Amino acid sequence: MPQDAYTLRYLCAELDGVFKGGKINRIIQPSGDELVLTVYTGKRTEKLLLNVNPAAPRIGISKIDGESPKTAPNFCMLMRKHLLSATVTGIELIGFDRIVKIDFLSSNEFFDAAKKTVYVELMGRYSNIILTENGKILGGNRGINMFDNGVRPLIVGKPYVFPPVGDKKLPSDSTLIDAFNSIKKEDVASAICSNVQGIAISTANEIASGYFKDKNTDKIDNGSDFLRYLNEYLFNTKPNPCVIKNGDEIKDVCVYPYGTVCGEVQYFDTLLSAEDYYFTERDKLKKFISKRERLNSVTNTAIKKVKKRLTAIKAKEKDALSAEENRIKGELILSNIYRIPSGADSCVLENYYDGSTVEIALDSRLSQAKNAENYYKKYNKQKRTLTALEPQRKQAEEELAYFVSVADEISLCEDVSELNLIESELLSAGIIADKSRVVAKKQVETFCRTYNVDGLRVRVGRNNVENDRLVKTSAASDIWLHAKDYHSSHAIIECNGLAVSERVLLVAAEICAYYSKGRDGGKTEIVYTERKNVKKPNKAKAGFVTYDNYKSMSVSPEKHSEFLKCD
Repeated sequence: MPQDAYTLRYLCAELDGVFKGGKINRIIQPSGDELVLTVYTGKRTEKLLLNVNPAAPRIGISKIDGESPKTAPNFCMLMRKHLLSATVTGIELIGFDRIVKIDFLSSNEFFDAAKKTVYVELMGRYSNIILTENGKILGGNRGINMFDNGVRPLIVGKPYVFPPVGDKKLPSDSTLIDAFNSIKKEDVASAICSNVQGIAISTANEIASGYFKDKNTDKIDNGSDFLRYLNEYLFNTKPNPCVIKNGDEIKDVCVYPYGTVCGEVQYFDTLLSAEDYYFTERDKLKKFISKRERLNSVTNTAIKKVKKRLTAIKAKEKDALSAEENRIKGELILSNIYRIPSGADSCVLENYYDGSTVEIALDSRLSQAKNAENYYKKYNKQKRTLTALEPQRKQAEEELAYFVSVADEISLCEDVSELNLIESELLSAGIIADKSRVVAKKQVETFCRTYNVDGLRVRVGRNNVENDRLVKTSAASDIWLHAKDYHSSHAIIECNGLAVSERVLLVAAEICAYYSKGRDGGKTEIVYTERKNVKKPNKAKAGFVTYDNYKSMSVSPEKHSEFLKCD
């Protein structure tokens, strides 16, 4: 994202047109790096977003309703004190660097007009929001700092000074001519970034590419000519805001389509709307990936624990399988007690059950009868162990199957809302103990993915809890579908007394295959039957059912978004 001075110049002009003359009626700080000013512009209410996250600092319009913390941070309280009810008098870019100046007209405690200025510095790890009055610092988002080894102190009450620019110059500086004389094509972009203020490498690459394409040359022979081209590009390019995509992946947002960034171009009326779309979708993807990784971690940890427990249970069961041998040994000792000499540490006896000979270890300190009694004790203990281990093994196997199904559901999720449902499911199951990590704001409840296929409604569960609810709330004559030999979402065709056509059945089966673990394996076998043939065993884990009297069909997975609808 080229959030450089070139982009910010156009962005500030749009922001000034939207917010100039608007009145601040709300200020919140959803996170430490983000401030949202709600402004009534006279026509509508807009949200001015100031984000100084070092990874992606930006300024723009936000359409997302951020939540205000229960206790407002100190900087937020300071901004409310000075700027609530203030009027925005202008937004502009300072010089040609990544500093945005926002001017306000407010009233002081004596109701006299007071001019306040907020500087939004969008400079990577040095990004900051600084509130000033009459050129003096009132406060900063990052508190009292000493940046640049004390070259620029940011202290409350002291004059605000701009950050040092080093050796970089404004694009209009004629001394830049020498910097671009006799430079090879491959070195031009880095030379621009090293010598010119506020230019991102992506913009520098675009400038260099455009110049050499127009001049049809491999190097710059005339620095003056290149500097004219540079200034013409930076200050006279006609904006055509767009987002560049590669399929579902959003690659970049630009003032106009960068030829150096390949992909499908989606145009917008304003750069503000293009940036809002880009950052909103990018943040959604980031949150989705983060939450999916966390849920996968929780689920995989649970799977490992259950597997470890199951391995221990099976090892004990294997050890207890010798119970019958111990019973036979005790019986043989008693049957041949007269043949076994006292003090013997072993004996070899004939097994009259199969005619084989058995060597039996003995404790020489004990009598023959006591040795036989010890074998019977081992036998009884092992029998009790097997009896106790059987329900434990079944429970562990059920838990393993459940957690594997949850992991499969996570892999099939397509947005954060679906992951939130699984998070709630794991919370209810006691797998996630920290309730504060669940989404605090209650969302409008939606139930299943819903499709309309030739007038019939097809519903597909998005997790195990929804699968259970779907089966429970469906009519006995509805058609239930599920992938055979794979975990999948449950699907229901709501018949409403109507016959289900082959087309509807095929579409429903293809959707069911798409939301199954076998999605990437080519054709998937889907079983289907009337809902009355599907049973939920008592105390079974969420999503587990049994079924009979079914038929099956082999289909290719298809998402069928064209049939998807919102209730």
